[in-house]
Amino acid sequence: MDDEILWPPQGKKDEPQSLKDDQVEIKPQAEEKIGISSDAPMVSLAEAVKISSKSRNTIRRWITDGKIEGAIKTENGWKIPIPSLVSSGAWDGVSAPEEDTKVEETNRVSELEAELLRARFELNSEKKLREAAERNADDLRFAMRMLTTGTSASTSPQQIPSVEKRPVQHQRPQGDRWEFTPEAILKAANKFRRKLLG
Repeated sequence: MDDEILWPPQGKKDEPQSLKDDQVEIKPQAEEKIGISSDAPMVSLAEAVKISSKSRNTIRRWITDGKIEGAIKTENGWKIPIPSLVSSGAWDGVSAPEEDTKVEETNRVSELEAELLRARFELNSEKKLREAAERNADDLRFAMRMLTTGTSASTSPQQIPSVEKRPVQHQRPQGDRWEFTPEAILKAANKFRRKLLG
């Protein structure tokens, strides 16, 4: 691709016929106007885009409009003198900020925010599990006390778990202790389960 496509299209008559593709042309009026010498440093269009704050299309348009003077088209693309970039306002002498670092930084920030949310969720889950385990342990302690101590004079009938009435032979009091039957244990376990599950 020898010719670069520009919009709006330009005729061939605008390009100088006397130059070869590897030669650089600086217009005499541009030399007088902005002080461009023939040995001024030149950059390609891609390099001009990197070092300037303008887009590729803007620089091309400025070249075709004559705002950036002294630019020539070679076989390898446009060659633009740096002094004409500076005088046109396309380059202020400071390179454009790198967008890649900003994107990487925002990606890193997003990753860290996601990690923070995950850690908070994990912490809350662990707190809830610990609280449930503590409630479970308290209920188990209560059930063990109920199973091992039996009835005392200070306990009211409402605190004692109700057991189905069976023949007296299955529930023989031995002092202050209860004789544990499978039914009484199952009933206490069911009560405990209802209390635990809500």
